[in-house]
Amino acid sequence: MAQRMISARQREILALIENDGTQFIEELARRYDLTTQTIRRDINTLCDLGFARRFHGGVDLPVEGSNISLNARAQLNKRAKRSIARRLASDIGHDSTVFLGIGSTVQFVAEALRDHKGLTVITNNIHVALTLCDAPAVEVHLTGGLLRHDDRDVVGADVIKFIEKFYADYAVFGAGALSATNGIMDFSYGEAQITNALIENSQIRFLVADVSKWERIAAVRVAPFKQLNRLYTDRLPGDAESRQALAASGVEIVTSGEENR
Repeated sequence: MAQRMISARQREILALIENDGTQFIEELARRYDLTTQTIRRDINTLCDLGFARRFHGGVDLPVEGSNISLNARAQLNKRAKRSIARRLASDIGHDSTVFLGIGSTVQFVAEALRDHKGLTVITNNIHVALTLCDAPAVEVHLTGGLLRHDDRDVVGADVIKFIEKFYADYAVFGAGALSATNGIMDFSYGEAQITNALIENSQIRFLVADVSKWERIAAVRVAPFKQLNRLYTDRLPGDAESRQALAASGVEIVTSGEENR
């Protein structure tokens, strides 16, 4: 399905939901001086993309513990993700072998790596492979596996077997959520297994995650922060517990944005 873009007003409504919680149709109509029918169309678009969840008379965030589609995730915090990706790409040398895992931010990393020379990329991320189709200097190995239509990736035992055939210079992967107590978290046991395979079969491990991942809740443990070499993010989380967990892990943190904005 073709990726749909959201309008400036829809982005504002989404920001209101994320920052202030539940929003009501009649209040939004008054705020924008629009009809309730127009606001309902905006809300329907956000819900169809997986950004929000409608209820009678209003809208709020999707239910915690479940992930939204890749298209939806790619639109959330898009500027921060692209900035993170560019910063990471500058630390990947030419003629390297790189695992690129699951996640919307990893897709932006692939975009930032297109001009690298002599790069070998191993991935189960369909969007990554498509992004690198117009990068003839990059050799791409796409794993087999079970296609997940909404996530545009492949999963399963075949992915892990393929990954184990390589030992990469770098592994780049995302996370469903981040936890001060449990480290890297995900929504799917299958995804967690694949990320662990990337970690175990690479020399240097890079996690890419914007600060919003600290606000999400996922049930599957992937790995503690100490197994990472670097965390690339837009800014550090605001709470002391999360910052202390990162400091105790010894992971190097690279920020691409204004930390206190």
